[in-house]
Amino acid sequence: MRRLVAIACAVCLTLSAAACNLFPLPPQGDQMPASTSPPSVPTQSPPVSPTTTVPPASELVQYTLDLINRDRADHGLAPVTLGANTAAQLHAEDMLREYYLSHWDTDGMKPYMRYTLAGGTNDETENSAYSGWFDKSEDPSRYRPLDVKAELATLEHQMVYDDDASNWGHRDNILNKWHRRVNLGIASDGHRLALVQQFEGDYLTFSQPPIFQDGALVVIGQSSLGMVDSVGVYYDPLPLPLTQAELQAKPHSYSLGTRVATVVPPPPPGYQYTDLPPDAIQAQYWQSDPPGSFSLRAAFGPILDANGPGVYTVVIWTKTGGEYVALSDYSVFAR
Repeated sequence: MRRLVAIACAVCLTLSAAACNLFPLPPQGDQMPASTSPPSVPTQSPPVSPTTTVPPASELVQYTLDLINRDRADHGLAPVTLGANTAAQLHAEDMLREYYLSHWDTDGMKPYMRYTLAGGTNDETENSAYSGWFDKSEDPSRYRPLDVKAELATLEHQMVYDDDASNWGHRDNILNKWHRRVNLGIASDGHRLALVQQFEGDYLTFSQPPIFQDGALVVIGQSSLGMVDSVGVYYDPLPLPLTQAELQAKPHSYSLGTRVATVVPPPPPGYQYTDLPPDAIQAQYWQSDPPGSFSLRAAFGPILDANGPGVYTVVIWTKTGGEYVALSDYSVFAR
């Protein structure tokens, strides 16, 4: 029997910085083009018993974590630890239950939205994969039982060593040196498999997560990678439920929506900015100490009025060793 395997690519942020006379503009976050070939219809095998044994969830999670860390070690990277955010597992269960592969879910939410709602505060990027068929009317007994561990190993290998069709987005996600943790979602009925790898950093702690307060964006926190360099805000419309067909038609990569604001600190007395981007907002208050603590407040009423209800994702950037690193993509739902 021919296996049916499909993989969805992680988001990739293309970083760029253009300097004004006082402050470097924040890096841009853009969608990386990626696609997979449309899945073919699986070849039916002779009827077999639908009964199969799926290893315990904890065993599959540890097995998958070991696969990831083996690949990271092979490329000279430090291992990631297992995260506690539940968004990945819930998304894998949703994909298996509703027979689809997508970074969006049946509630219409993207990975960073799910991650935030599940308590996530750091930066995240997701790989998603699915093995099996998408036709809900198919009888599982018409297909051979799945060797779940073997399939997990195959998917991991494909994402690292055979990912050209996705512009190597999965590999870049797995082998990102800044990742510290991975949240794993694995769901299988013994014949189909849904896998979600949601990587995250571990460099940011909020004492006040991003919030809109009296028409202002307020954020207070601590970065272990040093001073906050810049803040960008991205807008998505409020998510709406999606059907299986709509989910299957979605692209196999995702972006952070449309950037609607670049928050910059107020200039020193006697100075002013030149060549700021059109979406720039000078913060009313900005404190960023060398150890990494930061606090900012920026008037945001006009942005909220212009865009209306939606999901505003706050991306906090630092710059270390000449490289921009995203510390957080925290979604604020404005209704």
